[in-house]
Amino acid sequence: MPNGIPPRYVPTGRVLTGGMGEVLICQDTSLEREVAIKFIQDVRDQHRLFDEIAALQKIRSKHVVQIFDVFLNEVDRRIGIVQEYISGNDLVSFVERGSISINEYLKVLYQIASGIGDIHAQGLIHRDVKPNNMKFDQSNIIKIFDFGLARFSGKNDSTLGFAGTPGFAAPELYRSGLVPFTTAVDTYAFGIIAWYLSGIEIPESLLGRPPSLANALSFSSLSLAIPASIVDLLDRTLIEDINSRPSMSDITNLLRNYLLKDKHRALLVYGNNTYTLSNAKRLVKLDVQNYGSLHIRYTGLDFLIDFVNGSVFVNNQIVRQGFVLPKDCVITLGDPSLKASRLFITFDVSNPEVVL
Repeated sequence: MPNGIPPRYVPTGRVLTGGMGEVLICQDTSLEREVAIKFIQDVRDQHRLFDEIAALQKIRSKHVVQIFDVFLNEVDRRIGIVQEYISGNDLVSFVERGSISINEYLKVLYQIASGIGDIHAQGLIHRDVKPNNMKFDQSNIIKIFDFGLARFSGKNDSTLGFAGTPGFAAPELYRSGLVPFTTAVDTYAFGIIAWYLSGIEIPESLLGRPPSLANALSFSSLSLAIPASIVDLLDRTLIEDINSRPSMSDITNLLRNYLLKDKHRALLVYGNNTYTLSNAKRLVKLDVQNYGSLHIRYTGLDFLIDFVNGSVFVNNQIVRQGFVLPKDCVITLGDPSLKASRLFITFDVSNPEVVL
């Protein structure tokens, strides 16, 4: 190990630098693949590398880089973390290429939201979400990396002084003294990225240190014709009240729904009768004498009760017109006093995947 790196990793000669350390691109001769080996330049920042290792070991997501190995460099005693190498362009290059369609825009947002949501689901806060920390791989899948500032919710989710990237850091991170933070800081950064990806310059008020949120900004002002319900969630990512910012899972689910518009398919089974709801047939009417009537409509985004008459329950919850049906449920017709005589209808929705 003349260079302190395990012999299975052969340097390609390419070295990337930035942030807190350097990244050495190597060929893994055992598994015949390129890998990225990250070191920390300043030994005083070694604890941040341990944070990154702990974070990456915990996460399982198609939108987060994978960790393969960890070793101690025998020459300079630095710790190296071996992770998958993402060879594609980052989000800065995506914006620089010019105008994008609303569908492309929503697909990119969906991937980013999915990755951040997966990070949060594992109890982690990234704390440095920004375009430079995301890349497209060779399959055009966005990968989030650089977990040097990552912390665990409820464990070490506070810091002395500012840590983050100005322009993408939430206003609460600029407080003095011991600064606690939540997953809402990543949600705020996502909102800034969403604005940045539109190709419109980020407003000066959001580039301050701290950013000023006094003047309300709305994604409806952008020229992308973003659907109103998505505008509402995006607007809420950039508000002062951290408890009112939406969760990344809510954002992911809404974006997924829009990207799958008119692609859902639902199956209703009632006795020997089977009904299908889809883009080709948007309305099913169930009228059962002595029990009531139920009409279900497919809006392209949801399946909702368009008309109801009589006692109708979904998973034992009484419902009214406008109720949005869950993906898989049991619809019951008839008053509970009828007991076993009530009618039961199964409702199942297919799970199409977003094509990236």
